[in-house]
Amino acid sequence: MLCAAEGVTDVDSITAASASILAVMDGLQLQWLLHPEIVDLGEASEFAITAIVNGVLHPGAPLESYRH
Repeated sequence: MLCAAEGVTDVDSITAASASILAVMDGLQLQWLLHPEIVDLGEASEFAITAIVNGVLHPGAPLESYRH
């Protein structure tokens, strides 16, 4: 719904973002289970989801365009 409301219709990008969010969540949950005193699951989840969603809604320059 958010993508539609923002005019994003690229199904491949939306699908990749959805899969990426699930993968990140799985990894973060595992890290939290192993080290709950180090990993702030809520904060890390919010950061990752925000970054992925912003990447779909407001794509920036490709990574290779940045200086090394």
